[in-house]
Amino acid sequence: MAIKKIYRCVTYNMNIEEIAIKIEILERQNLSKSAEMTNYTQSALTSKVKKMEAEIGQEVFKRTPQGLKITDVGIHYLKFLKLMTQEYDEFLQEIGSAQTNSKINFGTSHTTIKIYGASIMNALQTNNIPLDVDFTVESSTSLNEKIHNAEMDCSLTSNPIKHYPDLNYDRIATETFEVISNDSYIIDFEKRSPFTLLVLSKGCMYTRAMAEWLKKNQVPFTMKEIKSVSSILDFLQIDNTIAVLNTKLIDLYNYSNIHYYDLPKLNKEIETVFVYKKNENQQSSIFQLKHVIESLLEDPIERS
Repeated sequence: MAIKKIYRCVTYNMNIEEIAIKIEILERQNLSKSAEMTNYTQSALTSKVKKMEAEIGQEVFKRTPQGLKITDVGIHYLKFLKLMTQEYDEFLQEIGSAQTNSKINFGTSHTTIKIYGASIMNALQTNNIPLDVDFTVESSTSLNEKIHNAEMDCSLTSNPIKHYPDLNYDRIATETFEVISNDSYIIDFEKRSPFTLLVLSKGCMYTRAMAEWLKKNQVPFTMKEIKSVSSILDFLQIDNTIAVLNTKLIDLYNYSNIHYYDLPKLNKEIETVFVYKKNENQQSSIFQLKHVIESLLEDPIERS
């Protein structure tokens, strides 16, 4: 099937984020991995595959025992989507002389990027906001230091312990976290038996709060850093294993068989702050980005 034939049978109501997601799905051929990359649930991506196939009238994937395998039609559709993206980029380059994008080096924590990253980028694109945002993903402590040392413009992260006098810490939201395990392997902290604590980042404020609670209560543990939320949830199938995760991330993955721990004197609330330099020359651009983020948090992000 020629690419120009696909042009005739596809409707043109896709935005740039939708095109990017379709390219991701078709290239990776693994919905579980694509879910990690896009912050959508696997069931939502399955629905997008069905919608793609309904648009074209043919299958874009073969279902095999080894997983998904892209069909010839899927390969042609992928080429078509890439061509659309290329033409859009060329269009932006052509009008670039009339609009100069301000570049911002923007830092987020591992949790923040998984919850808000895709939505922030989509909001910038769909609202034609002239900001070129480069994301850096590190711990709250590291991002705080980098902004203080003028190595980064701003960040959205958990409220760090140390506050520098030359930085603003504007509270954006209050996040909550949970301590969880598989409900078949419930930990009795009173026994003080060694276990493994799974975290997205060792420098995360959620991790710090939990580690301090365990040390104060003399509960022995080892910490294992795993960057994938789905992998953390898989590891909970192992005995003597617990995890600490943002509540929104747990809800996002619709994980079943969870046991939630209500630990005495453990504050499960962490402030999310927008951090930036005082009297910064680029403040107008930084405030533009801050406004985009605030508008997303006022209108709760839903991923179905």
